[in-house]
Amino acid sequence: MSPASLSDALRMALSVVECAPMEPLAAVGDEQLRALVALGASLRQAVERRAALIAGEVARRSSPELGLSGFAQRAGHRTVQEFLRAEAGMTGRDAAAVTRVGEITNVPGALGDALRDGRVSVAAADAIQAGLGSAGSGSAGQGSAGDSIPPDVIAQAVERLCEESATIDPDRLQKRARELRDELDAAGIVDRERARRAARSLRLVRQPDGMTRIVWLLDPESAAVVTQIYDRATSPRRGGPRFVEAGARERARRVVDDERSTEQLASDAFTELLRSSATIDRAVLLGGDEPAVRVLVRVADLASENPAGHGVLESGEAVGMATVARLACGGSEAVLFADDGRVLTLGRTQRLFTRRQRRALAARDGGCMWPGCERPPSWTEAHHIRPWAQGGRTDVDDGILLCRHHHLRLHDEGWRIRRIGGRYRLEAPPGSGRQSIMLETKSRAVRELLAG
Repeated sequence: MSPASLSDALRMALSVVECAPMEPLAAVGDEQLRALVALGASLRQAVERRAALIAGEVARRSSPELGLSGFAQRAGHRTVQEFLRAEAGMTGRDAAAVTRVGEITNVPGALGDALRDGRVSVAAADAIQAGLGSAGSGSAGQGSAGDSIPPDVIAQAVERLCEESATIDPDRLQKRARELRDELDAAGIVDRERARRAARSLRLVRQPDGMTRIVWLLDPESAAVVTQIYDRATSPRRGGPRFVEAGARERARRVVDDERSTEQLASDAFTELLRSSATIDRAVLLGGDEPAVRVLVRVADLASENPAGHGVLESGEAVGMATVARLACGGSEAVLFADDGRVLTLGRTQRLFTRRQRRALAARDGGCMWPGCERPPSWTEAHHIRPWAQGGRTDVDDGILLCRHHHLRLHDEGWRIRRIGGRYRLEAPPGSGRQSIMLETKSRAVRELLAG
């Protein structure tokens, strides 16, 4: 098909699709809806294959050796992916995938042939190439498949995977391709393992909505460690192992009954692990103080806990006064401003509990003092019973250990802790209908000492 005929065919296809009605499908029967799903998938795959062909030509004309004279570069874009994101409205991930597969379509090879004649989708072709390495592309790649496996064997492997693509999804197809590659090239397993190890990475992506996303690419060995920690934190919720020991069963029950989602449990667990481990070897790991969130706030708002006030994180994100109070209470830095913009104080060294005080709190409380919580002292923050900004003292009697989750709940939901002699009472928010609770130390040694 000539470029002109391809252009005409695509315009005709677009006009036909645009004529299809965009109406609610509530009256469509189940079988017809299932048929529509299949038709929609076939249509999308047909379009994606041709889009890959076009992207492959864009990539060929934009190769790095062409420098600023490349096609994408002359259009004002640094890479092919940036060009496709701007010109075709693709996401970065889709642009990268269609470019990878597009490069296959422009060179001879078993995978390119299968893609051009419609036997595999773009997603399946991408999965096969990623799993086999550079198999079918005719160029060197991860593990140099073409160098270590004869071309006829590669072609047979691609044909086999193309057949399997009709019955399994792309994710499982990529795993199957990796398994097949290891069967065909056992000698290259060590090199591929090293390549995966070298590809590990962690990136922080600050999103426009104020959230931050972590893109953490783990090699299999590192993933095994992280997965075990993840499983410990979440397996009771996900139907993990049945525990025999009574204490383990009780801990598992609390995880199941926790109001947080499984994803929130995992997020909080990893955050607390990082927070508590950051000072294990400060000279080697971070070379400084423990990590702390810095919040900027007007001193008048903090002192009065003005519900209409707010603070601002260093990233520029506004946070409510409950969050400001919690951060100012714990191990974070509160930069206090006067109404005219003058910095009054950096409220850290004046109000934080010292290491010796923290050790005393750990010995006395034995961990998070919230009823039913078993977080150890290393996972806790020292809460000022009377807010520091309101004249509260930074001493052991007026401090109590709470894990970050329960510290957040206390501030956000309006709970209070009152000291009565040497004991502490958790007072429910006014009007909540909840009962106030006397708090008990989690330290067995303290309980036995006082009982004796």
